[in-house]
Amino acid sequence: MTERSRQQQIDDLEDEILQQRLDMTAAMREWREATAPIDAGWNKLMQWRIPLMAVGGLFAMRGARKPRSTGRWLKRALTGLMMVNRGKALYRAMRGR
Repeated sequence: MTERSRQQQIDDLEDEILQQRLDMTAAMREWREATAPIDAGWNKLMQWRIPLMAVGGLFAMRGARKPRSTGRWLKRALTGLMMVNRGKALYRAMRGR
């Protein structure tokens, strides 16, 4: 192999590596943009981590003492959350028209 062909091969490989780095950078940027809502939700959840743990502990204590009333309370809370969620969706749908 001549020095010239060897240098040409090295240059080609360096160009290929550079292109792969650019492609990887673009893919990482797209990945961050795609996962941004999930990351934002996780960060919001982590802000409320200590209060949620405290409420969960209190809820577990109540559930151990009075399981039936705690189950009814949980059903009502979930129903209320679902109604709020449906209300928001309905509001957005009506506002969009």
